[in-house]
Amino acid sequence: MPTLTDILETQRILGNLLYSHWLSEELFSFSWFSIVIPIIIFSAMFVILVDKSRLRELILYGSLLAIAYSFIYPIATTMILWQFQINLIPYIQNLVPFAFIFHPILHIIAYQYASSWKSFAITNTIAAGLFAFVALPIYVWLKVFQAYNWNYLYSFILAWGISFIARAVVIWLANIEQRHSEQPSRASLSPTLQPAMKLLNQDDENEQ
Repeated sequence: MPTLTDILETQRILGNLLYSHWLSEELFSFSWFSIVIPIIIFSAMFVILVDKSRLRELILYGSLLAIAYSFIYPIATTMILWQFQINLIPYIQNLVPFAFIFHPILHIIAYQYASSWKSFAITNTIAAGLFAFVALPIYVWLKVFQAYNWNYLYSFILAWGISFIARAVVIWLANIEQRHSEQPSRASLSPTLQPAMKLLNQDDENEQ
């Protein structure tokens, strides 16, 4: 029966192997730059295109996506559904670029140009399709990403579904905040909730 000391020693050895491999085989390779360059592009795209007047709403939406993917990616890797063969930084299975950069920014841009559930279904489908059927095959070809018990359609469904859930949560929270902001004591303590009210009004108008 392995002891805790045995487990810790195994983890230490594994950590050293991962770092050595990353330093000698991954860092500054062509595949490594295929992660770095899109991070720069996506970050610039976010700064240029994001609607600054709705920043709180959009950051909340993107944060919900990042939280969801920060759970999904480690679980999927542990279950050997997929594996990242090239990592931006050692020890962490590409959680930073994919969970915190690519997914949130791509879907934030899709989210901000949608004024109703119908238009969101279109923009979200495009965003999820670009990631699942364009970006992932390229990363497979570059040997950054390897799918085992997984395929591109599953990635599309996952990205599409999580984004819908995140938008529903944002609207739900906006409803709560807007309801409480109508109280004079609450309204006097916070700025107007224009992003949330705008979001709700547009959905209501489209439903009529």
